[in-house]
Amino acid sequence: MAKYVCKKCGFKTDTDKWLWKCPSCGGVLEITGKVEQPKITLGEGNTPLINLFGFGGDVYFKLEYLNPTGSFKDRGSAMAISQAQKLGIGCIVEDSSGNAGISVAAYAAAAGIWATVVVPKGCAPGKRHLIEALGAEIIEADDREAAGNRARERETQGCAYIGHMWNPWFIKGMESIASEINSQLGKVPDAIITPVSSGTLLLGLYNGFKKEKKMPRLYAVQASGFSPLYDAVHGKSESRPSKLADALQVLNPPRLEEMKEAVLKSGGDVLLVNDEEILTALAKLLKAGAIVEPSSASALAGYMQLSNSGKIKHGEKIVIILTGSGLKYPEIVSLISS
Repeated sequence: MAKYVCKKCGFKTDTDKWLWKCPSCGGVLEITGKVEQPKITLGEGNTPLINLFGFGGDVYFKLEYLNPTGSFKDRGSAMAISQAQKLGIGCIVEDSSGNAGISVAAYAAAAGIWATVVVPKGCAPGKRHLIEALGAEIIEADDREAAGNRARERETQGCAYIGHMWNPWFIKGMESIASEINSQLGKVPDAIITPVSSGTLLLGLYNGFKKEKKMPRLYAVQASGFSPLYDAVHGKSESRPSKLADALQVLNPPRLEEMKEAVLKSGGDVLLVNDEEILTALAKLLKAGAIVEPSSASALAGYMQLSNSGKIKHGEKIVIILTGSGLKYPEIVSLISS
């Protein structure tokens, strides 16, 4: 049977109750043992892995923006909401700048569970409208951190806190991307480049590839001004905060130490990109036919840094994760076309 385990204090218990953090020390939890496939599904996963025109045959793009709600978050939502339904939970609450909120709202609707999503004031209008259209209640908070605090307050009112940044079920759901990449490519790639904020996708890749024969170098790309992982590895960065990468604006990820371990033990690194680099990368992706959000384009901006510095060698198989759909951002796409 699967177990909750806290690496910090050693707490361990069965997964027959809803826990999003360690009740003993407040640390993050992992799930060990056999876990069933999600029962609540909207067709997430099995996204294409393709070459895009103009980038060469050794660079592959994992099109996570083609998941049901337009982002990679659906892998985690499917697992977390399935577990909530299994435990008979009828009300959940989540905090999100957009993509996780849309995803949780959709999967909660599919499971017949009432959802509340707390968003920061800067939440993109397109994302906010989707959350409401999916039937979730929206509460607004001043910023991303305040949204988390407001969401956790709802726990006392009888709702289960999803908390995708904390939730071990959410992280577990992310692991499926590793075996998919291995199967689609026919081998473990030499390196994977992914946008990183709260680290759920990075940890899903790391934990998933631990089960494979080889670990790719994992490169985490963070947006300027929102770079706790970069700061933890390279020292404090003083840079102008990104306005474009709204999905990457997390300052205090609870799994920071795990994220650092994933990057360093894989032989990878953390990269920092600014809005000018993101906009350049976004234009390249759109001209190649990939309709992605600015936060997704940060991964290509990171690849361009690595390529220019010689850290990507000729002939290496590289996978770039494109995390979220640009169809939610018509106002950003207009900057490219104008």
